[in-house]
Amino acid sequence: MEKKLAALLDKYHRNECTDEEVRRLEAWYEEIAKDQPGKEPDEHTVHTMLAAIKRSPKFHAAQTGSRRPLWLSLRPYTAIAASLFFVLATSIFIYRQTLGERSDSPTSDIILPGSDKAILSLADGTRIALDGIQEGVISNDNGVTISKNGQGVLEYRTTSQDHANAHQTNTLATPRGGSYQIVLPDGSKAWLNAASSLSYPTVFSKHERRVRMTGEVYFDIAESRVAVPGQGDERVPFLVETDRQTIQVLGTQFNVNSYTSYHTERTTLVTGKVKVISRTTGDHEVLSPHMQAQVGARIHVENADVARAIAWKNGDFIFRNERLSDILEEVIRWYDVEVSYPEHLGKIRFNGMVSRKQPLSAILDMIAATEQVKLEVKERRIIVKE
Repeated sequence: MEKKLAALLDKYHRNECTDEEVRRLEAWYEEIAKDQPGKEPDEHTVHTMLAAIKRSPKFHAAQTGSRRPLWLSLRPYTAIAASLFFVLATSIFIYRQTLGERSDSPTSDIILPGSDKAILSLADGTRIALDGIQEGVISNDNGVTISKNGQGVLEYRTTSQDHANAHQTNTLATPRGGSYQIVLPDGSKAWLNAASSLSYPTVFSKHERRVRMTGEVYFDIAESRVAVPGQGDERVPFLVETDRQTIQVLGTQFNVNSYTSYHTERTTLVTGKVKVISRTTGDHEVLSPHMQAQVGARIHVENADVARAIAWKNGDFIFRNERLSDILEEVIRWYDVEVSYPEHLGKIRFNGMVSRKQPLSAILDMIAATEQVKLEVKERRIIVKE
């Protein structure tokens, strides 16, 4: 398998692969991506193939944008273990190997990625830094228990309906360089990206479940029903409010990006169905799975790149023909750094995929490897130059 793969990849790099051989490569990749058994190449083979890849005209074509190589065209998977194609998929520009050959790469290994950090604000004004709290009960008051479980997730549980106060609101907020997960009182789950917030009642009403958010949050909404005399039971709607939109949900998974640095707010539906309502005009659109609503002066609906939209929640950065200015916005939030760059350089576009668990140097080396810009790091400031 290993020898055949090496030979086939070498043939691919010489532009000699038939369509059937390319399909064979893709099928092998898909097999590994789905966690099916497969022989993993040894370290020597990996290094040998990476060296061959860097010599390939297709590698240089990828940097200039004229043509993308095979591993840029394939769908990204995060569960490929340590196979050769994992190295290819997560090293879009082979930034680690290129770093070893460059003397002007940014020295930013000491700037670590973000982590599970958030501030919980209770109804009485108490503020709790959750990263400094041990596993266990945080609060048990008014019929509601708040705890931090063994996975570091914030959980709400109603222990007494008679004493629970539906008018109390809590807020979970992440700083730059932080993210957090919460299980809401109804069992719905929410993942907060960096520099985001979620406000919610400690007990949801019987008629609706309403929360308000800023920044970026991924939701997995639990179904909730209430008995209606003479009519059986009906679903309790879940409503998400941002500055520009209200999202009405019945039971689904979706991502909402409402960072103010972007011109529009983006709601990306993964499963289920949601109605997106403009808070300015009252216009609305109903989304089907794999659709995205962009809400600005009006609502624009298009097919969604779901993998890109929820990459942060899955622990990755994925960039597809993205402007450098937008990439750096994500870098600022996740690594809690400052950035300066000329406006014209911010318009350069890049493709790439990097784990959010890597230090800042990983993503900067990926950008620097294209040789379109130079990057310098001084303390916690990134300076972009020509």
